[in-house]
Amino acid sequence: MTCWSTGMPTGPTRGDAMKHRSRDRAGLTAVAALCAVAVAVQIPVAAADSPTGAREYGVQGTPVHGAGSGADAPSLRPGRTYADRLGPGEKRFYGVDLDAKSAAYVSAVAAPRPGAGVVSYRDGVTVTLKNPAGGICDTVPRRIETKGVAYPLADYVTRQTGSGSVASCRAAGRYLVTVERQAGSADPDSWPLELRLMVEPPVKGGSTEQAPEGSWHAEPPQPPSGSARPRQGGRGFADAPLVSTGVWQDDFEPGETHFYRVPVDWGQQISAIAELPADGADKSTSLLHQAIAMRAYNPARGLAKRGTALAQEGERPQTGVSTAPAAYGNRYAKADYSVRAMSLTGGYYLAVTLNPPNVEPHLDRTVPVTLRLRVAGTTHDGPSYAGNAVKAGFGLTDAEKQEARKAASPIQPDPMGRPAGEHRATLQTVAYTSFGTGSLLLIGLGVWILTARRRAAADGPGDGAETADPTTGQHRYGPPPAW
Repeated sequence: MTCWSTGMPTGPTRGDAMKHRSRDRAGLTAVAALCAVAVAVQIPVAAADSPTGAREYGVQGTPVHGAGSGADAPSLRPGRTYADRLGPGEKRFYGVDLDAKSAAYVSAVAAPRPGAGVVSYRDGVTVTLKNPAGGICDTVPRRIETKGVAYPLADYVTRQTGSGSVASCRAAGRYLVTVERQAGSADPDSWPLELRLMVEPPVKGGSTEQAPEGSWHAEPPQPPSGSARPRQGGRGFADAPLVSTGVWQDDFEPGETHFYRVPVDWGQQISAIAELPADGADKSTSLLHQAIAMRAYNPARGLAKRGTALAQEGERPQTGVSTAPAAYGNRYAKADYSVRAMSLTGGYYLAVTLNPPNVEPHLDRTVPVTLRLRVAGTTHDGPSYAGNAVKAGFGLTDAEKQEARKAASPIQPDPMGRPAGEHRATLQTVAYTSFGTGSLLLIGLGVWILTARRRAAADGPGDGAETADPTTGQHRYGPPPAW
């Protein structure tokens, strides 16, 4: 749109023009303001093909500075999240005070910035939990798995108190948690570190069985097909939006990791696929076969499953995750981490990472990612806790339980009958049409004001542009006589 400029209005005589100069200035000021608004509303918020830079992990929590030794370790409180930083080769100590009955989980999220020059299986962190006597209760190393792909490294260390747990770690007392980053990192920057202590109340009854062993390796439920609904993922665990069975679509900048929260009840499991659009006219995956990754985490932020590449040649690039059914007794199962992690109910998390351009040069702009998710399985009663498990961060609220139980029902079609991309395009069209219409109305109003002023200046008083109210004698302005 072009805004025009106008000079001083002219009338039959210089005196008439001077007489109306102040009114014309007001009219011109109004039109200038209207033009400015009209121009402003045309500017798009962001161009669809102009990446604004990958979002970093959204660390949330109370600032804390881990100590260099156990003697000075700051305490972490149950249910609270803390934020620190960790440089290459650094080791930080934190203290947690535990009773003799409750299970405890201390999670750590180390988040290199997207695009950092990390090296696979060399860059990473190790989290360790030690009992009051200095014995190791649990330790977990987490390493970057793909060279050049920086993503949040998350997992927990745990202390259990049941008969299948480490006997020397059941006593009450002050335990120490250490987080150590590997030395010699290719990324010299310090990494944001998010820590959280969660304490699970002891069980007083109910079912504490593990899931049937055959279910661990059974054929996973098929994720749904159909139109996608838009859902923007969170920057971290704390702001992950709720999703359940359905097809979802999100826009990623290359290098970003987006988080989604999935309610899971006892007996349920997650089956999910994250996929990219087809690569070019031949729909080949040869260039993007490993461009996307996905990981599942349990409610205590423990790694529950790594995704695996699923696409064959000629198919869309995609990665899939399928978990074991959730059962309390899984924590003591003689199986790998992916079964033991499925021993809680509550909000599980899916973290989807899109490779940065330095690894995948073809990913040079915003990319729509489709998430196909199914939460399957018949829900059943679990253990009865001697305390408020939901308040402690475990289990589901009544509303979330309803959502989890609905998850196994058939997928409802999009009420508009359109895929997410088409729906988004329609909304953009409506928005730009509305802006354009509004701009035209504003311009029309400005022209109308100027017309009134100029006509009044040219014709002089008495033509109706300015009249006197017969009851008050005061002047009032109206539209031009011919309106």
